[in-house]
Amino acid sequence: MNILLLLLAGFDPNSFVNGFAYAPNFITKTISQQTGIEPVGLLEIVSSSTEDDESSTTITTDKEEAVEKSVVSSSSDNTFVRTRFPPEPNGYLHLGHAKAVSFNFEVARIYGGTCHMRLDDTNPSKEDEEYVQSILEDVCWIQRGLVSTGNNNDNNTNNNEKEEQKPWNGSVRKTSDYFDILYECAEALIESGDAYVDSLSVEEMREYRGTITEAGKESPFKKTRTKEESMELFRSMRDGNCKEGEHIL
Repeated sequence: MNILLLLLAGFDPNSFVNGFAYAPNFITKTISQQTGIEPVGLLEIVSSSTEDDESSTTITTDKEEAVEKSVVSSSSDNTFVRTRFPPEPNGYLHLGHAKAVSFNFEVARIYGGTCHMRLDDTNPSKEDEEYVQSILEDVCWIQRGLVSTGNNNDNNTNNNEKEEQKPWNGSVRKTSDYFDILYECAEALIESGDAYVDSLSVEEMREYRGTITEAGKESPFKKTRTKEESMELFRSMRDGNCKEGEHIL
């Protein structure tokens, strides 16, 4: 009812949406400063109706040319903007997710970059294939009509994805596909002394982390546990020889 009254009063929803999506402009400003690429366009809708095909094509072409010009005129160090939307498939998307989808894909779009779709599937006990399919469908729906940020000629993209022109770049990525790499990185951090295995209980963690008014305390394991001990415990955790929650990296 309130939205209807605003529309009747001459409220411009496009201006509101543009402002909403571009609110975190400090992020785009930082990207511009670090890459030398200036953002081009914002939330330009490509209509699917026949009568608007010609104007839609013009909008799309003009934007693509502007983005290409901006990228080419930027620094020559092969800088390329890549973003991603990485939800955990343990439920349906909500309004907060919709904002994240819009912003992440739009940042890639205005910098002539790409946006990856990655499912953070690291907690199988709370995840379901129903949520996976729902999330992918919702992302496609939210991005429908916008200039694609994906490279759908990716060799990993199946024929159905090519036909439907998914908005993300390439195939859907999953964190579980990289578990081996993540594990190797964890061991490398332990070896370099930048990570250790902590064995504080839940109650001790609450005590050590402090409060709003009191500073936290450093875990005693950070200084007393050697790299060798941490490595041995971490591998024991990997092999399932430790109780749930007994240790953390």
